[in-house]
Amino acid sequence: MLRVLPGGLPLVAIALAALAGCSPQEKLYRVSGVVTHNGKPIPKGLIHFDPKTDGPQGFANILDGKYDTAQQGKGVRGGAYDIRVNAFDGKEANEAPFGQPLFPEFTGTKDLPQADSTYDLDVKTTR
Repeated sequence: MLRVLPGGLPLVAIALAALAGCSPQEKLYRVSGVVTHNGKPIPKGLIHFDPKTDGPQGFANILDGKYDTAQQGKGVRGGAYDIRVNAFDGKEANEAPFGQPLFPEFTGTKDLPQADSTYDLDVKTTR
């Protein structure tokens, strides 16, 4: 049964009007690159792109030093980001599926374009 609101508008018409006003999903851009530790590829890890303003977080898995948000990840919308890298030796153990950490979480910042881009990073530590 179709319900009618006072004034004669069916609920279906209101619902369709509300859906028509919704914007399409925000455009996210691909970020890919190489992440190394003191010049050597990180065996396994994660890279996160945390926006400095409201918006979605981007991320990607790191494997043999390479990452790509279009593969097992999520892209970015562009702008200023805090970058976080968690890197591991890749030697899986019972309670450490990525292996042992190579260094404490790295943090940095980067302005990313509103376009597909490449971002390479070498994390320097004395460890």
